Amino acid sequence: MKKNNQFLVATAAFGFLLASCGTGVKKTPGGIEYIVHKSGSGAQLKLGDTALVNVTQHINDSLLGDSRKMVGAAIPVLVAKPQSKYDLMEGIALLHEGDSATFIIPWDSLPAQERPPFGKAGDKLKITFAVENKYSAAAQKEKDEKVIKEYLDKNKINATKNAEGVYVAVTQEGTGSTPNAGDTVYVHYTGKLTTGKVFDSSQDSTMRPGMPLEPIKFPIGRGFVIKGWDAGLSGLKKGSKATLVIPSVLAYGLQGSPPVIPGNSVLVFNVELVDIKAGAPAPAAAAPTPGK
Repeated sequence: MKKNNQFLVATAAFGFLLASCGTGVKKTPGGIEYIVHKSGSGAQLKLGDTALVNVTQHINDSLLGDSRKMVGAAIPVLVAKPQSKYDLMEGIALLHEGDSATFIIPWDSLPAQERPPFGKAGDKLKITFAVENKYSAAAQKEKDEKVIKEYLDKNKINATKNAEGVYVAVTQEGTGSTPNAGDTVYVHYTGKLTTGKVFDSSQDSTMRPGMPLEPIKFPIGRGFVIKGWDAGLSGLKKGSKATLVIPSVLAYGLQGSPPVIPGNSVLVFNVELVDIKAGAPAPAAAAPTPGK
């Protein structure tokens, strides 16, 4: 599943800039008009931060898109140094959590290759950015743990947290050994959010119209799937059935997998390890050359 970054196409060209807070129309040093709707009281952003931003785009008075509706969550934007004349990313360091502002860009002021195809000379591109907060891995981990505990308690699931951080509840014990890194595993699964909403399944034809209902197969421990799958399945025996509750950092993280999986989502998978086929062992690391 690919993330939907269409809202970032425009923002990458002109970034964000807020020279001061207040009311009325102002201009950035580069001459772009903007209006501050709300002055936040949160922490100021800085280079290297990841800001979670809701984006609304209009051309003149016509709505082009709203990230809240299309993505289902705030868009993560890495605060970075500007890369070109029209990249105002430098200004985001002046924003705070909670700030909201609309930037008004004349369509024909952009370089031809950066102009949206749905405009003409004289049109105004209006982009509203609302900064929710900054992403913190530590804070998100704490939030995930709370969500997981509530989910397990509500659904009366007795799960054990493994060394990687995945909660595993075996409902049917298999036989034999567990898979080694590089082994090909065959897995039936149903994935859902903690709300109960199912987003994918290998055993439901309505989720994958026209595709055969058969297990997914992949070499385990090689990064072909989300980290939570590698970590959760590696402890199961052939024939095992289990529920895996995966924190967001081991799933799709703050990006999510729009539109079905919002950012920072804890995921729940009911899995069956149907089969294990031995794979080639990982190549041995090269011995160091003396003197190097």
